[in-house]
Amino acid sequence: MPPRQPPWRQRQALRVPDEEKQRRRREDNKQGPSPVDERARPQHDKSPRPARTQRIEAAYRKAGTMTPARRVPVGIQDKSGGRETSTHWGEVAEWYDRLVGDDGSDFQREVIMPGVLRMLERRKTRGEYVVLDLGCGQGVLGRFLAKEGCKVVGIDAAEQLIAKAKERNKTDKLPISYITADVTRLLDTAGHPLVNVLPLSFDAVTVVLAIQNITPLSAVWQACYRLLKPNGKVVVVMMHPCFRVPQHADWHYDPSAKLQSRLISRYMNSIDVKIKVHPSHIAQGQKSPVTTHFHRPLQAYINTLGNAGLYVDHMEEWTSPKIDEPGPHKPAKDTARKEIPLFMAIRARKV
Repeated sequence: MPPRQPPWRQRQALRVPDEEKQRRRREDNKQGPSPVDERARPQHDKSPRPARTQRIEAAYRKAGTMTPARRVPVGIQDKSGGRETSTHWGEVAEWYDRLVGDDGSDFQREVIMPGVLRMLERRKTRGEYVVLDLGCGQGVLGRFLAKEGCKVVGIDAAEQLIAKAKERNKTDKLPISYITADVTRLLDTAGHPLVNVLPLSFDAVTVVLAIQNITPLSAVWQACYRLLKPNGKVVVVMMHPCFRVPQHADWHYDPSAKLQSRLISRYMNSIDVKIKVHPSHIAQGQKSPVTTHFHRPLQAYINTLGNAGLYVDHMEEWTSPKIDEPGPHKPAKDTARKEIPLFMAIRARKV
């Protein structure tokens, strides 16, 4: 992993024009002590730190790098008006609820939910299994896991989606409870929960098709570590960050070679991509709701999980089960779908 930048480079970084984006990218990629390292130093240890360490820390404070940054978790700073713009899916709740329905979309039913259950490695005969579903939306994954014998707590920042999840459960009466909260603000600065959940109370945490609408990462992983039982698991599922970069990746067909391939124009740099959910509304003179996709390279996920004390022990890449309509490009397109994954799933354990 790259070393921490010296203070003079940190001062240069602070002068870049888009300061807020740079802060979030540093948050996603920063190196830091693991919780194990922090616990190794007793809280009552007041012994003086080495003189060299004190000089370095003083230089970092002067550069402003040790001042706690203001977190902008499910919102990003709008420079034009100085207000935060929401990145949760509350504005598109009606559309998303119709898309997902009671049992999930085709991808969710055929690929994602069975894959999550497999990665949890949970067996019904092993007693109560409690799952925290972060970014739960309208509760489709929670309902699936509850029917598999899990007890579920779902958290999402979108009140509209939580309301739909609660409404469904009035009929289902599954062992699920829902909380409206920002998943990057689950803990206070002392590590105490800010919502009605107890530390060390969950066997697993799931973050499914949500992490790329959430920033910063570190706050989410720190909460996972605090809330999980020893050896508890985190399962994260996302659009594959290597091949599915919105507005910077697309399919390409080579007629001479009869091959379908994927063109990628951006990957290494973290970028914020604004996505119009209903672009057709603009042609009708209506405003289209906009969501923000936070693209990050794979190293950002692995490093921040590790910094939080979560050890990545398994990863899977899932392809699309769809097949193309009959036509001259069908063989190439079907092969490309099988070879170029649509989703990436990471499992990490609390160490």
